[in-house]
Amino acid sequence: MHLTLPFPEAVELALQGAALPPLVRSVACTGATIRADIDLRAVPSPPFALRAVAAVAPIVHVEATFRSFAAGAATFDLAVRAGSVPVQRVLNQLTGLLNSALRAQHVPDGLVTVRQGAAGELLAVLDLQAGVALRTRGVTLTHCALTEGVFEVAATVRDFTLRAT
Repeated sequence: MHLTLPFPEAVELALQGAALPPLVRSVACTGATIRADIDLRAVPSPPFALRAVAAVAPIVHVEATFRSFAAGAATFDLAVRAGSVPVQRVLNQLTGLLNSALRAQHVPDGLVTVRQGAAGELLAVLDLQAGVALRTRGVTLTHCALTEGVFEVAATVRDFTLRAT
C-alpha cells in the first residue's frame, strides 16, 4: 500500500479532529522541515526548571528536518532556538513534557525520543511503527519520506484489523 499525505492532512490525522495543544502556537512544513513554535508559558503546572526557561525565553522555535527512515522509525535533524537559553537545557524540559503528554494519551514511552547523533547533532526519532501499532494490527511500514511538505508512506498489509481506542 502506498499513501501520499500532505502535511496539513497528516497533522489532522494525528490530532484525530482535535485542536493543537495550547502550548503549540503554530506548526507548519516547508520542504522536508517541520517548524513549530512552543509557548512554554502555556504548560500547566510546569516544573521549576521550565518556569525558569520560560521567564527568559517564553517561545521555543523548533525545526525538525527529515533525515531518514529505517526499522519503522523516522529520524529528524533537530534545531531548537530559545533566546540565549542553552539548547540542551530546553530540550531536556521539552522531552519530559512531550513524554508526559504522550503518556496522558496512553502512548507508550519511546514513541518519540531526542538524542545526540554520532557527530553530536541533535536528533528526534519517531517510532512510526509503534504509532501505527497503537491503532491497527497487520500493518508494517516499509518506507516513509517527507519531501516538499508531503509524507510518502509505503506499508505491507496482512490480516488488517483496527484496534479499539
